[in-house]
Amino acid sequence: MQIYKSLYEKLLSELPVCPPEVGGILGTNQDVVIQYWLDKGIESSEYKICSYIPDTQKMNKKISEWCDGGITFAGIFHTHFWGNFTLSKGDIAYIRKIMNHMPETIEKLYFPIITMPERKLHVYVAIKGIEVIIKEEICQVKEDKP
Repeated sequence: MQIYKSLYEKLLSELPVCPPEVGGILGTNQDVVIQYWLDKGIESSEYKICSYIPDTQKMNKKISEWCDGGITFAGIFHTHFWGNFTLSKGDIAYIRKIMNHMPETIEKLYFPIITMPERKLHVYVAIKGIEVIIKEEICQVKEDKP
């Protein structure tokens, strides 16, 4: 995953430090992350401090707005606390569900985890094929365009 330095720094600095977990979506142009949208998620009757339930209605609205502006949906990020940068079983199941519902034109999406309070980003990419493959990927922070 490639992301511009100013956006990378803004994303990491704007996330709330305290639980509950939060997340959002990433948007790309020419395969570089140029936009993100922060989602506080939705509350559940089964509220857990270490869980994030995306507000998919708001996300889909934002994705549609981005599409109209030439920005391509590229994935979903969320926070984990206490240095936990691995995907949970729930994360993996949700990623597979998302990928299986994507149109054929979307072959891969990014699912970064940002550990808190460290504010470190760990990127996972999901690739559609016969089955969905999820693997860790290096984040390339690029200098901003002049």
